[in-house]
Amino acid sequence: RGIDWGGLGRELFVLLFDALLDPSEGLFRRFKKDDPQALLHPSSAAKDRLKWFDFAGRLVGKCLYETCKGNPRYVKARFTRSFLAQLVSLRVTCKVGHQTFTRVSFFAWQHFESDDPEFYVTKIKYVKENDVDDLELVFAEDVYADGKLETFPLKPNGEEIAVTNENKLEYLDLVTQFRLVDQVRSQVEAFVRGLGEIVPIDLLSVFDENELELLMCGASEYNVKDLKSNSRVEGNWASENVVEWFWSAVGSFTQEELAQLLQFTTGSSQIPPGGVAKLSQIGRA
Repeated sequence: RGIDWGGLGRELFVLLFDALLDPSEGLFRRFKKDDPQALLHPSSAAKDRLKWFDFAGRLVGKCLYETCKGNPRYVKARFTRSFLAQLVSLRVTCKVGHQTFTRVSFFAWQHFESDDPEFYVTKIKYVKENDVDDLELVFAEDVYADGKLETFPLKPNGEEIAVTNENKLEYLDLVTQFRLVDQVRSQVEAFVRGLGEIVPIDLLSVFDENELELLMCGASEYNVKDLKSNSRVEGNWASENVVEWFWSAVGSFTQEELAQLLQFTTGSSQIPPGGVAKLSQIGRA
């Protein structure tokens, strides 16, 4: 028992989120299991635990409500860009050759670059930048579940449709939809349903996924010296003045601008326990 001047309530939310977002609990997962700093994404294996996603959505909604009232309560977590994009129902137009595909596609396949960097490099980027006519790819994805291999068509009769250089961008879009949206659709819908019970979803639609993260998770306290000492310069820039100009400009950034810079380079505005040195940089082409 105690008199809650704010501390007890904040501690309760911290403990609840720690339990709900712990990958060992099975609601959320990291694409790279051995990386404790990887971004969190709903688990495709949690379809039978939708009430917990509803509850998590309500908690996030309560945090947003309190923050808007001037009593900030932030979710100290690092979510995938694709999950945040689905919460605000982003629409994406993907141009493939001379055709334009407009779908209720919550994000472009480039989200893999921040959400699952390993898959992005080994498949998404490779398919995008190389000749695929001889790879014998088809519009289907193989998934291992419960020790069994299952094949899921990405479009009607997809197992019989070859991926070519002409249709490979459509293929990448469908792979993204399957892996980051379709497999967790029920979980995200339950989360949004709970969130909408507290905060009208249409009020969040004015934000993109990066702005939503800052509203939902807040910004960490950033130290430019710490950022600089844990950054690596690649290429022929080491002896160039441009590097010093860059850090001189960064030194004049506000905390919000530093949060946006960290979002761009690492996929999240949040600094994990252990500081900037524990962050994994996302390579950008």
